[in-house]
Amino acid sequence: MAHLVSELLELLSSIRFYEVKQEVRLVVGVKEEVKNLTRKLQSVKLEVADAERRWRHAQDKSAKEWLDEFEEICYGLDDVLDEWVTAILKSETESGYENPSKSKRKLKIHSSRFTCGQVSLRDGIASKIKKLNEKANGFFGGGKPDFEKSIQYSATAVDETSVCGREKEKDRIMKLLLGESTDQGGRSSDVISIVGIAGVGKTYLAELVYEEKSIKEEFNFKIWVSVSQSFAKIIAEKSDFQSVPNRFSSSYRVGLNDLLEETALAVFGKKFLLVLDDVQEIDSFMWDKYLKCYFEFGLPGSKVLITTRSDMVPVSMSNHTSLFPLHGITEDDCRSLFSHCAWFGNSSTESEGMVSIHNKIISGCKGLPFLVKALVSLLQVKISTEERQHVLDSKAWDQYKDKPGYPPLLLCYDDLPSKMKRCFTYCAVFSKDCMKLEQEYWINLWMAQGYLRATQIKEEELVGKDYFENLIARSFFQNAIKDGNSSTAAFKVHDLVHEFAQFLTENDCVNVEVSSHGVIGMVSSWDKVRHLKIEFSERNASFPVSFASLKNLRSLLVDYCKSDYPIVTGNQDDLLSRLTCLRALKLSHISSEEISDKIGKLIHLRYLDLSDNQHLKYLPEEIGELYNLQTLNLSGCCELQRLPYGLCRLINLRHLNNYHTDKLTFMPRGIERLTSLKSLYKFVVNCSYHSRELSSTLGDLQNLNYLRKYLEICGLGNSTDMISEARKAQLKKKKQLVTLKLSFVECRALIHDQDEEIIQALEPPPSLEHLEIEHYGGIKMKIPNWMMQLAKLSKICISKCRNCNNLPPLGKLPFLEYLEISDMRSLHKVGDEFLGIETNHKESEDKKKAFPKLKELRFSHMYAWDEWDAGIALEEEVMPCLLRLYIGFCDKLEALPTQLLQMTPLEELAVDDCRSLRGQNHWKVGVDWHYISRIPIIYFDGKRYVNYKCPACDLAFNFL
Repeated sequence: MAHLVSELLELLSSIRFYEVKQEVRLVVGVKEEVKNLTRKLQSVKLEVADAERRWRHAQDKSAKEWLDEFEEICYGLDDVLDEWVTAILKSETESGYENPSKSKRKLKIHSSRFTCGQVSLRDGIASKIKKLNEKANGFFGGGKPDFEKSIQYSATAVDETSVCGREKEKDRIMKLLLGESTDQGGRSSDVISIVGIAGVGKTYLAELVYEEKSIKEEFNFKIWVSVSQSFAKIIAEKSDFQSVPNRFSSSYRVGLNDLLEETALAVFGKKFLLVLDDVQEIDSFMWDKYLKCYFEFGLPGSKVLITTRSDMVPVSMSNHTSLFPLHGITEDDCRSLFSHCAWFGNSSTESEGMVSIHNKIISGCKGLPFLVKALVSLLQVKISTEERQHVLDSKAWDQYKDKPGYPPLLLCYDDLPSKMKRCFTYCAVFSKDCMKLEQEYWINLWMAQGYLRATQIKEEELVGKDYFENLIARSFFQNAIKDGNSSTAAFKVHDLVHEFAQFLTENDCVNVEVSSHGVIGMVSSWDKVRHLKIEFSERNASFPVSFASLKNLRSLLVDYCKSDYPIVTGNQDDLLSRLTCLRALKLSHISSEEISDKIGKLIHLRYLDLSDNQHLKYLPEEIGELYNLQTLNLSGCCELQRLPYGLCRLINLRHLNNYHTDKLTFMPRGIERLTSLKSLYKFVVNCSYHSRELSSTLGDLQNLNYLRKYLEICGLGNSTDMISEARKAQLKKKKQLVTLKLSFVECRALIHDQDEEIIQALEPPPSLEHLEIEHYGGIKMKIPNWMMQLAKLSKICISKCRNCNNLPPLGKLPFLEYLEISDMRSLHKVGDEFLGIETNHKESEDKKKAFPKLKELRFSHMYAWDEWDAGIALEEEVMPCLLRLYIGFCDKLEALPTQLLQMTPLEELAVDDCRSLRGQNHWKVGVDWHYISRIPIIYFDGKRYVNYKCPACDLAFNFL
């Protein structure tokens, strides 16, 4: 609550600033009301913090009642002030705005003058402020609550370390997995179940075993599945799938039964290890129908490793499983772990008294390693003995004896800065099985709720990233996945921490699952819910409560748990008309072709996610009235015909995700006004049959210099002035751009020679790492001058250039690591020009390597390609780092270059559906087999061969 008070004071201050700057006045008398509210909020900040501590640590019900009443006042004031700021923003935005879809008459509203409607709105806001002040007078009239002052502690980041005291458990699990005899002398079971309470280290122990070298050598196929309740997902980065299908990617949730059934064939003929992490239930039906299939398809010695909190999981499988109970580590191990984390394994120089305090605090962790590491973040700074004694004397240790994990977490939570507390507790709105989420997704939701405030040197997104790193360092978030720039891309919340967040938020953040049988999840009071996530598990499930009961909602995130389109019973108009306090709204997988125009009533909305609505064709123009909107996600709306013309009024829009919206044919006019845009996945250049008065041009990208990460430009080459427009776009100034896709118009009557000049004019920034080009219309393709200067360019994909009969000399690119060429139907030969080697290079003393850093090369759907000649190239100069080569659907290709097969350090070769190669007997009995037999892994038409023994021996390859 303390952070909310600070934010309200900032809002009140900004409104008074706007009054002076824009000459916009509140109704007479209300200005004094605003001053009174400001004084009251300033006077109560300390009392709010102490009341929260009193409630959390001592379960003081009077403090809870006081906080609840104060919270109602604060949220109401926040809504009113935001309404007033929105009115000012609307006045500024619509000054001079022209709707291109209507007449050319311009609607001008000067900020110092109001229309009748705006005067009415101003009066309404004034009336609401007066009522809130009256309510506050009654609340504060009772005097300040008498709460004890709280003590603050500072903390620093803690590095992840190994869990102490698990060596014996690890060795025992290893013996069971490797098929060694148990202590009783019997045969080890095919299924091992690690059973223990939350936070004891079940998952970590499984990970230690999973990554062991001997395990990798024993099992040639491993799968890690994260399970929670009735859902599961394959963790792609831990599994041995060549490419995990999209349906089972780590970002998608499916039924565990479905996952097991549809992936069972992947283990056919393999000795596998399947890890099912965090299983809550497995019945005999699941065992008989699904898990048995794995063992029937896999080789003898295959294993399933389960982690679970439930004793009933191994019981349900009767004699099929070996029970492995996992208890807390000893106090000595806890102290060793604490020492390792706090002093990085060095000896402590602290006094005996301080060490005694530490030992007593550590004993409160009840042998749970996770909590020991969390407490280190609280105690690592060398603060005084008195302050640490206060930690030990906290009432939380006695108050939550029945919940051993809560006291340490509560003490760490108290140490968080107030704004960071709300960012952490927001995770309670998600279910446990949804906890591994992308960082950017969370930051956008945090921004929508006003949890992030820009500073003089950092924008909101960077502040959010700092919060993330801080929460990871304090062990609230874990298992962070880093991107290419070593920044956190995704993370996970431990089950115990998630339960703690739900305890803190009570009815504030709620997640429920809805089926045709009703609601799964406890909700004691719907009208007190602020943030709600609903997951529909069945097609005919209906909305669980009337919208009137949810009038205080600030987040509504609606998801469907399966890849289908539910028909959620309920009226869009009713939902959008009643939930007017929403800051974040997600409506995915709905069956409607359009969104209700009532969405314009959600004036507080900052985050709107309509992704994966595959029937959605139109968006209402009223979306242009959402002046506060920061994020608009339309990805996967594959039938969407156009964007609203009023899009240009959304001057606060920072993220426009229109990925996989292939039916968009133009961008509405005025896109250049959206100078705050940081994400724009696709910019569609106007097709010739659209009026230019209705659409933006390529040159309108000129001022969007904050665009970052991914940008696709579609519709290139469809007009005579495209080259000049490409120069105006000034892509070079978009310095945070990482991936650029250039897509030319596919169906053109003539082959346009200007395509080469267009690419030259679209010079990207030095930050570019990934370039894609498709539907290039020229006969010859050259490397643009700027390409050689891109020091970070490591990936290139060229596709569907069906007129082009050559490949450019990409071998000259010094930093290229990945190259994919596909669907070039006029290409007959790949020769030395592709390598970038001159014909007289042998006479040169200064020889250069072709593709010096290339690691992966892929050719596919090259139907006319019949010759690959690298005859003039010396072996040591060609692709010295190549590890993976893929050739697919190249029917006429008759041979592979012996230099590549013999001299490159290939580790994996894959050939799919290449009839001429197959027809010439190049495999096993042909000449080429001599050159490829040294390659460790070979895929041929989907069959996998692994070289376990002699490189030159046929029999060394086993079919898996």
